[in-house]
Amino acid sequence: MFLDEKIQSQVRSMLAPIQKPVEMVVFTTSGITLPGQEVGLQEETLGLLREVAALNPNLSVEQRSINSDPEAQALELSYAPTVLLREKGSSRHNIRFLGLPAGYEFSTLLETLLMLGTGESRLGEKSQAELQKVTSPVRMQAFVTPTCPYCPQAVLATYKLAYHNPHIIAEGVEANEFPILSRRYNISSVPDTIITGTTQQRILGGQPERVFVEAAIKASTGVMA
Repeated sequence: MFLDEKIQSQVRSMLAPIQKPVEMVVFTTSGITLPGQEVGLQEETLGLLREVAALNPNLSVEQRSINSDPEAQALELSYAPTVLLREKGSSRHNIRFLGLPAGYEFSTLLETLLMLGTGESRLGEKSQAELQKVTSPVRMQAFVTPTCPYCPQAVLATYKLAYHNPHIIAEGVEANEFPILSRRYNISSVPDTIITGTTQQRILGGQPERVFVEAAIKASTGVMA
């Protein structure tokens, strides 16, 4: 058990406003790791998410194979676990967490479930309007660790942008679980957000949302907002 009775009570209360069904789709290797894949804490992730889902009737968890599931193949997923967070039954695939959302990232998980389940992102109207300038694919990867108190701010900023713009893929990445991916971008401290589009941008630390909006626009268009 990950959550004791006291935490269960707190989480149940926090998630009470959720009105719309939300699903957590967890892609795992199912014991078979293929070349090019990197594997983190799969069973622990499934266990934690199932405990959370049990605290609200509008939440559900679905486990799928990263090796054989058609959606995993279409999205070219190669890191397990990859968790898709979305409105149940929707085709949304642009809000993801790679690894176990524990420690400070547990709050990221809860805030995201609330956003999807209530339809309220709390992203400023000006930022929402500016985001319309992102018209080509942009991937925002926020590298985090469970012990970093500033990391949720970065991940949630990318999730809010992805919530309002389907061209943006937002991924929270537990850096310790995926060292090969972390080394690819020379991650040495967290949060460190890599934004890839027609150009590549980088945001160090937990910055205001406008910084993330500006970086997404620049990555998409090649020019500043």
